[in-house]
Amino acid sequence: MTYEYTIEFFSLQEAGGLGETSDTPNLVYACGEAGECTIRDLRVEQVEHLQEFLNEMGKERWELVQIFFYRIGAVSFWKRSIEEGND
Repeated sequence: MTYEYTIEFFSLQEAGGLGETSDTPNLVYACGEAGECTIRDLRVEQVEHLQEFLNEMGKERWELVQIFFYRIGAVSFWKRSIEEGND
């Protein structure tokens, strides 16, 4: 099977501004500027925006390979199969 790959960036602005407080946070593993990694809170709205992004990629047949969170967003690595013989 043959695959194609893409790398996508999901910014904090798209997530709705990480770092704001909420009564109903979710936890995420994230890394800071100095490279330290910790568990941080995300607002429900931020999780929903991330879910929408992941679902949109899935609708286009992309399969998530890896996602890395860092201080200004997340980088995600995707793959999807290429139908052979349709050149």
